[in-house]
Amino acid sequence: MSSSEGAHRRDSRSIPTSTPAPKQQQQQQQQQAKRRYSVFCVFWAVVRALKYPAFALLVPAILNYAALNRENALLQPQDGVQYNIGWNQKIFLQCKGNGTPTVILDAPIGETSDVWQLVQPLVSKHTTVCTYDRAGLGYSDRPYENTTSYAGDSSPAARDRDRTTPYTVERMVDDLNRLLNYASNQPKPLILVSSDFSTVVSRFYTLLYEQDVVGLLLINPMAEKMFTTRAGVWPGYWYRHVVPQVHMVYMSGLLGFNRLGIMLGLIKPAELPRSEEPLPDEVTLRKKHFLCQPKHLSSVVDEYRNVATSMDQLRTLYSVKPFPEHIDITIATYNQPLPDLPPDLQDAWSEGVETLRQVIHPKARHISISAADHTVFYTKPHVIANAIVDMAMRLRRHLISPKA
Repeated sequence: MSSSEGAHRRDSRSIPTSTPAPKQQQQQQQQQAKRRYSVFCVFWAVVRALKYPAFALLVPAILNYAALNRENALLQPQDGVQYNIGWNQKIFLQCKGNGTPTVILDAPIGETSDVWQLVQPLVSKHTTVCTYDRAGLGYSDRPYENTTSYAGDSSPAARDRDRTTPYTVERMVDDLNRLLNYASNQPKPLILVSSDFSTVVSRFYTLLYEQDVVGLLLINPMAEKMFTTRAGVWPGYWYRHVVPQVHMVYMSGLLGFNRLGIMLGLIKPAELPRSEEPLPDEVTLRKKHFLCQPKHLSSVVDEYRNVATSMDQLRTLYSVKPFPEHIDITIATYNQPLPDLPPDLQDAWSEGVETLRQVIHPKARHISISAADHTVFYTKPHVIANAIVDMAMRLRRHLISPKA
């Protein structure tokens, strides 16, 4: 074999046999282009098919946002003040009347200070009485998740603030202390009036700041035992039924569906029964406004979601610090069952209240109110106001003549 033949064979062996011909490459590129075009056509067809439903979903949210911006300033109570409690976080407070003790009205869980709209004027005839919105509710700002980061403040006060969790009773009590003692400097002593979950706030506050408080009126209190008694029926019901329902209302409000439902008469805000006295129009409008306000509704969800944590915090504080004996306590209970609430849940709530009355605060006075829930603040404001005024007058006499 000649050297030229050997070289030819080596050259032929070096040619890769798997390399497609130029014509095959062109065909493959055309096929890939066709596949990409087919995918694009399918995607565009889906977009065209969904554009009308997507537009229908966006329109209520956009209209709701525009309406909220217009309503917010118009509906804010003119005699209320948004106080800066630190780091530019504002809490809404509304005070009326004169005299001491100063009565602080704290709304039930997820509610704004408007629930006291008919009660506050009656009490203000006898003493100073204030209502406020907890952080995130009504006209109060949402709490900061991280104060040091948000405000750029690494001071000890900011770091202490961040050790508490937003929407738990520890943070709520810190807010209330800052509101009453630093931002607005309300005269002391205080009577704290609260209902269901907010009774946890007033008891926690009293344990930490007992020098400020002379009396507690706990209306239908949410006792910590209710989350541990009867094999934990309340935690299961709370987190499988109550919290998901509240979250659904929030999502509906975020998408603007709540406003659409109100406009069509399909949704009527709760807690607006036939009242003993006519409710001011702005109260009714504010109720509808907050049912459409995502900021408020998301805070409602957070309050409900953190109830168990708040209960644990209250139990821990009671275990390390005795409750001050000088505090005058009245526990008011409803004598009618809550409609549609299963009997085992009713019993667990009642057992918790009885433990609160008989074991935790055995010296507390007790009154019974003919009602099933806190709509009583609308239907029977005089009953609630009379209980508050009776306590205020009794404690005023004691403050004037301690030995009497």
